Amino acid sequence: MSEHIALIWKKLDHLLRMRQYLNYSTEQVTALLPITDWQSLQPDQHETLAAFRIRFSEFQEHMGKIMKAVAVEEEKPAEPFTAVLLYMEKLGCIPSVDRWKEIRELRNAVNHEYADDPELLHEFFEQMIKSVPELMTWHEQLIDFCKSTYQEN
Repeated sequence: MSEHIALIWKKLDHLLRMRQYLNYSTEQVTALLPITDWQSLQPDQHETLAAFRIRFSEFQEHMGKIMKAVAVEEEKPAEPFTAVLLYMEKLGCIPSVDRWKEIRELRNAVNHEYADDPELLHEFFEQMIKSVPELMTWHEQLIDFCKSTYQEN
C-alpha cells in the first residue's frame, strides 16, 4: 500500500471518530429545538449549539479533504475544488455538486450570522440537522469507494 493510500485510510478513520461526535451533538441540539427564546439559553446550551456547529463544519471540511486526496490518488484534477466535487459526483460519492455547495453555504451562513436573527438561526440549525444524514450517507459512499478501490491495512 502506498503512503498516500495509507494516509487516506488514516483520514477516513479520523472522520469516523468525528462522525460519532457529530451524531452526539446532533442528538443534543435536536433535544433543544425548537428554541423560542434565544436570549434565555443557558451557557451549556450555547455550548451545545456551538459544538454542533463546529462539528458539522469540521466533518464536511475533513470529508472534502479526503475527497481531494482521493482525486489526487486517482490522478484527477484537485483544483479548483469544484473539479473534485464533479469527480465525486461521477463516482457516486455525492449526489450533486450543487447539494454539497448548499450545505457548505449553510454552514458558512450559520458561522457568520450566529447571533443576529433568532428566526434565521432556528432555520439554519434545523437545516443543518436535516443535512447530517446526507453527510453520513456521503461518508459511507466515500468509504465504499475506497474499500472497493484501495486495499485496507
